[in-house]
Formats: sequence, C-alpha cells, structure tokens
Amino acid sequence: MIDDPLPEKWQDLQTGVQRIFRNVGLLAEIEVDLETPRGSVNVDVHAIDVRSVDKVRYIVECKNWGSAVPQSVVHSFTTVMHETGANIGFIISKHGLQHGAKMYTQNTNIVGMTYLEFQQRYFEAWWKRYFCPRIGDAADRAHQYVEYVNYGRDRAYNKLSPQDKERFDLLRRQNSASIMVLSMFNNQVMSPLLNTGTLLDVPKSLDEFKIGVLAKITPHITWYCDTFRVLLEGILEYIADTEAEFDAIFGGSIFEPRDSISRVTDDGPPLDENIYHH
Repeated sequence: MIDDPLPEKWQDLQTGVQRIFRNVGLLAEIEVDLETPRGSVNVDVHAIDVRSVDKVRYIVECKNWGSAVPQSVVHSFTTVMHETGANIGFIISKHGLQHGAKMYTQNTNIVGMTYLEFQQRYFEAWWKRYFCPRIGDAADRAHQYVEYVNYGRDRAYNKLSPQDKERFDLLRRQNSASIMVLSMFNNQVMSPLLNTGTLLDVPKSLDEFKIGVLAKITPHITWYCDTFRVLLEGILEYIADTEAEFDAIFGGSIFEPRDSISRVTDDGPPLDENIYHH
C-alpha cells in the first residue's frame, strides 16, 4: 500500500487522495467550490487529468465513517456529478458502500471503494510515474561519485590526501552497487538492456519488494517501514546521506550545482530517522 489505508481523520483521507492524484500527474485540490444550476457546491477532492485529450475531471467524496456508506449519499452524489459535468466520481470510504448503494452505482460513472482499493487502483501509475523517477533522479549525482569512469571525480580524487583517499575508497566500495542500481530507477524502458532483470517490475507487496529487491540492492541496510511512501522517503534519505558523505571528503560537492532534493517533501510527513539502519 502507498499510505496508511485507515487514516484517523477525514482530513487525512482527503489530503491522501489529493496527494496520490498529484503524484500520478493530475491537478488535484481539496475543498473546491463548483458552480451548479442550483448554486455553488463544495466537493472534497476535484482533480483533472491534464494529459488526457478531453481533460477528464474527477470528483471525490471522502467518508471516513465507521460504517458503510448508504444509498442516500450516492443519490446526492449523483446529482452533484450530473450538475457539475464531472466525468468520473469516486466515493472513498473506510468500509465501502452498503449493498443497495453498490447496486445503485452499477452501470454509472460512479465508483465506490475503500481507501486501500483506491491506492491499489493507482499503484502501478504511482510506481512508474512517482516512486521510481524520484529515486532515479535523487541518485543521479551520487552516482557520479561511484561510476566506473568520471574524469571530474578522478581529478578531484588525485588531489586528496592518502587518508581521504582511503575514506573515499571505503565509502565507494560500500555503496557503489546500491547507488548504481538506484540511479537506474528512472530508466524503466532501458532496464532489460541494463540487465536489471525484474528489479523494476511493479511489486505485488511491500514485503516482496523489500525481500526480493532491496535486500539485493542494499544488503547492508535494514528497512523499517510499513508503506511504500515511508520506504521512498527512507531511500531518498539514504541517497542524500551517502552523497553528503562523499561531499564531506572533498570539502563540498565537486559536481555542477543542481536543485537539491528535499528530504521532507510537500506531499508527505517528515522523515522518520529510523527508516533505515546500516
């Protein structure tokens, strides 16, 4: 799962849906006022797929209730869908829809689901458009320290003291394979040619990915997390820490400056310093 499937607050459910929509490339906002023939109506989440030809519009009703959503809610939502001209409607709740509500949505453009089902619906797109590119981009500069040929690095290395050369060699031996493979994560089309096998295949579960993939890529690290988003933050932290260690040996980065990758993103909580352990 991408995030905790059972958020405590309804606000967390709204922002979670918005965040996943944004991660896969949609424009998404929460608490949006839309005009209808009967006046303004407030919707929990409004999203637009700007890459689609017809700019497909989504409206989402979030119900973090302790019971399944009744048919009356679906009736009201159907009116909102009709009057706003939205293309697809989601009713996302903790326990799904009641039987009558499910029957009512058949053959309509309204889908009722739990937050976990919503995450499963978009996981492949999230993996390919967000998880893998974030990792590959983050590892790009750190990879310059460990790649086989890099003339700029080699020139800087030759100026180091014997002690710093020893530090560099040790750090490179410890992390070169891990950083090299992580840097390939934004090259999924090229992965067969890069002999990465099934490393970048969409995983069936978090445990499968940690055991079957990360244990091979980062055998010196134990990952403590229960969602893919927390895992992503931990991997980004590991990459940033490794790059910082290389930078420290040279007294600063030896490569061209670029926009830094923040360890605390605007679509997730602050990093847990215990996500990964050497």
